[in-house]
Amino acid sequence: MIQIHEGEALQNAARMSKLGIHGLADAMEVPRSTLYYNFKKDRLDDELKDKAANVLGIDADRLFGGAYNPGANRITGEDLRRLKAFGDGSIPEGIPVVPIMAQAGYSKHYLDPTFASELQQMHLPNLPYRGDRYRAFEVSGDSMEPTLKEGFLMVCERVEPDFWSSTAQFYIYVVVTEDRIMVKRLYRKDANTYVCISDNEEFYPQFALPMSEIKELWLVKRKIDWDMPPPKKFEITV
Repeated sequence: MIQIHEGEALQNAARMSKLGIHGLADAMEVPRSTLYYNFKKDRLDDELKDKAANVLGIDADRLFGGAYNPGANRITGEDLRRLKAFGDGSIPEGIPVVPIMAQAGYSKHYLDPTFASELQQMHLPNLPYRGDRYRAFEVSGDSMEPTLKEGFLMVCERVEPDFWSSTAQFYIYVVVTEDRIMVKRLYRKDANTYVCISDNEEFYPQFALPMSEIKELWLVKRKIDWDMPPPKKFEITV
């Protein structure tokens, strides 16, 4: 029998919902720290499970029955929508896409033209984003919620090293270092140091990053949100 990690299921469902983790905590009237604590637990209290399922509008048996735990080789409607947005890489004017699963390799092989050529391409008609000057990175984690949720795509423009000392303060950047890719707001503390800031600052404190550790810097120009807002209610006047 497959053992379902109920905390993981709740975390995945929250990230996939329009509420996000912050919104779920607010709707359940619990501290966000309580949710993060429960995300690590194999088994959750029945009261919390019922309350979360009710807020998310998902049947509890479905929510904690495996539907929101990673499944091998299962293609979802979300996957199909994303596939429709991507080309096959044959058109050079596309934007290379760096999904979550490729980010560890990207930070080590970003200068390798073979690696870059094997990245999937995304095509955005009627928008001026194409070619090697741009990249699309998939958001990983929740450090930039509520601005950026996991799974969103960020269309980014390369910032050349000559301009790192004059970047706009508090804008969102994708930062590539020797061993990781991260998305942060940047503040230039001095000529050689950035302060990295997360929007989810309660759980991700600020930290200093020497510019010498940065391999690539990308300014986030657009975000692609796979969600749609819920229907807006209007007062009928006719």
